Amino acid sequence: MKKLLLLGLSIVLSIAAATPSIAEEQNQTKRGVGPAPFYLSVKDKIGISKEQEDKLMAVEKEAIKKLEALTPSIIKAQQALNAVTKEEEVDLKKVRELLNNIVTLETDGKFTVIEAMALENKVLTKDQRDKAKEIALSMSKAGQAPPAPPVKK
Repeated sequence: MKKLLLLGLSIVLSIAAATPSIAEEQNQTKRGVGPAPFYLSVKDKIGISKEQEDKLMAVEKEAIKKLEALTPSIIKAQQALNAVTKEEEVDLKKVRELLNNIVTLETDGKFTVIEAMALENKVLTKDQRDKAKEIALSMSKAGQAPPAPPVKK
């Protein structure tokens, strides 16, 4: 019975490990949370004003700050889950509590990403968003990666 429990638990944990978490998505912040880096990379082509640029960067920075605040909690909860599941007598109540905590934290992180996307899209006019979509579509057809955003000095 114990072997069956450990086998089932290892399958659940391997599935959970294969699912990208916010902690693993931390690399995403290097390229951006929402579409702002892309918008800024084509700002001259779509006509982004200085005010719009500042708003985009503010939303992006706030989202990155939120994700960075969540990451340590997610890592700590995942480590606690690993520790509990390695015990000889697995406390299933504690496992459920830790899993629920991890799901809540990861949901908060995914919401932060979606929120950043929505807020950044609102900064641009419909015409600017349409132009950006056209540029992105033409780049994907040509097999190009979007240009890197300009470096602020």
